[in-house]
Amino acid sequence: MRIEDLTLDELHDLNELICKRIDYLRLQNDINVLTLLRLGQKVHFNAPEGQVFGVVIKINKKSVLVVSEDNRQWKIPPGLVRVMKEV
Repeated sequence: MRIEDLTLDELHDLNELICKRIDYLRLQNDINVLTLLRLGQKVHFNAPEGQVFGVVIKINKKSVLVVSEDNRQWKIPPGLVRVMKEV
């Protein structure tokens, strides 16, 4: 299939399929991260200000509340959180 050969309607249909697939993959990633998270766990994530390090203080189905080292609270999607490795 060549994208240049598709009609506008076919492109819209393809776009809808792609968006649904992206949503599904994000949901699966969120579920995988949620299974790893625990209250009090050290995590990090990227923010516009740069890398943020903090501790999980609340876990919801669609968001995680993290308090950062500078005592700011961040409500972010689980898929953006990365668990800190213990050393």
